[in-house]
Amino acid sequence: MPIDFFEANDELHIRQSFDSPTIYLDHWAIRLFSDNLQLQNRFVDALKIKGGTLLLSPFSFTEFSGAEDRRHCHDTEQFLDRVIPNIFFTDFAIDKTFNREAKETNNVKRFWPSADLFSLKKLADTRYNNSGVLSITGWLSMIHDNRTKLIKQEKKRVSQMQEAFNNLRHDTEFVKKAKNAQPSNQRTRTFNILGELMRGFNLDPSSIIKDNDIIDLLHTISPLNSCDFILLDGPWEERVKKMNLRISKTSMVMHLAKCFSRRNDGVNVFLSELESFDKNCNKETIAFP
Repeated sequence: MPIDFFEANDELHIRQSFDSPTIYLDHWAIRLFSDNLQLQNRFVDALKIKGGTLLLSPFSFTEFSGAEDRRHCHDTEQFLDRVIPNIFFTDFAIDKTFNREAKETNNVKRFWPSADLFSLKKLADTRYNNSGVLSITGWLSMIHDNRTKLIKQEKKRVSQMQEAFNNLRHDTEFVKKAKNAQPSNQRTRTFNILGELMRGFNLDPSSIIKDNDIIDLLHTISPLNSCDFILLDGPWEERVKKMNLRISKTSMVMHLAKCFSRRNDGVNVFLSELESFDKNCNKETIAFP
């Protein structure tokens, strides 16, 4: 079970594990499963039957600061409470994953995402306030109540990343290297993923990197690296497809999450694959602790 309690030194502790099938949902997908009870039932049933894990990040929560209707927060809290304890909190600290990858001689092995222990402890504390029941009820509502401050913080972070990427894209030598770069074991999994996802932007310095592009990039890097399935916006699904095609033309073995969007009935295709997922047939792709 992804989240459970255990005793050590006469004290009760909480821990989380990243059990396959592992899934990451972009904001639109969380909203979809929160609002559509039929799809929600299908998702929750499949996840629980398969003993899988839903990956949750700070971005999973903070994007609700922009919700127009506070009720969306409540609906999502109810959805996620149904998923508990089959969740894993990550802080998206990509540098921690990169440091582990740097010790490998190739890109075959992939690792669990870094843990968000603050959120895990916060969840553990709810056990004593809810008669032993774990719950995130109130989390998203609180974020929505503080949306002005959070939106300002996110805008600042996004602007800093936009500036950094744009500086690189206007560096002639960098663009030349980006054009000639191929997926390779000479770079870590994280660097390969980042380079491939940004390849289209890097080769066309006149293209505009929008705020949503930065947010979608952050939604994609770590989940694509570690999960079995991810649901993204359509353009980012296309970027992942192009990455997979380029990797397939090399001798490198580098397993990535299967990516779906709303295009081509992607949600139902994803649910069907989740329902039929066989851990024994996917042992070589499962992430390592």
